[in-house]
Amino acid sequence: MAFSISEFNSKIGQHGLAKSNLFFARVNIPRALRDELGAIPVSRDLEFFCRSVQLPEMELGTADIQQQGFGAITRRPQSMSFPVLPATFMMDSNFGVLKFYHRWMQAVVNYDRSGGNYGSVNNALPFEMGYKSEYASTMDVAVFSQNTNKVEYVYSFSGLYPVSVGNMSVAWENSAEVMALPVGFTYDELKVTGSQQGKVQSNKPPLGTLLKWFSRINSFTNSIQSIQNPTNIQDSINNIQNISNMFD
Repeated sequence: MAFSISEFNSKIGQHGLAKSNLFFARVNIPRALRDELGAIPVSRDLEFFCRSVQLPEMELGTADIQQQGFGAITRRPQSMSFPVLPATFMMDSNFGVLKFYHRWMQAVVNYDRSGGNYGSVNNALPFEMGYKSEYASTMDVAVFSQNTNKVEYVYSFSGLYPVSVGNMSVAWENSAEVMALPVGFTYDELKVTGSQQGKVQSNKPPLGTLLKWFSRINSFTNSIQSIQNPTNIQDSINNIQNISNMFD
């Protein structure tokens, strides 16, 4: 089939193209920092300072399989991992954005020792870890459509918290450049607009194949234990019967 320029232009005009700059990222405040909103003035406006987000790829961990023990290697899915989510935030003139992420990191692990080895911050001693229920939060990255002027696709992250804050550069020759703060997030769950939500089919959990397998192993073990050194003809008949039951 020959390529048609007119058909190509027609399809592009019909569906349009997504623009990479039509987005916003909304970071929800973790529980550990909600009492400090007055001390962190830009915390509610973080979505306006987010300059870029690298939406994560969906990557499967695979295992190499040789079906006959030799020959070509094929891959089978084994696991799924969520990579670190990189985002870049513009710095406000009062450094509220930087203060917010430094305090969030401190809620994860208290890295400050200025108060001594026993100087605690929110009941956490230096280099003591916080509770995840306190520092984990959520983040939504929404992408707009130029054709419809509305949100068309959303990436939702939960169990989210920063694992890296910084590395920034300052220099005399960059007088007109806005300072940028790179932040790397980790997260536990990812939901996108294109995925389907699971539904519970029954209130009673079914007996899965794994439980059935354990039940069979238990019966197999009991049968082995019932086998004994025969002392007479009847013992031999009983052993044969027990072995037969193992493979029923």
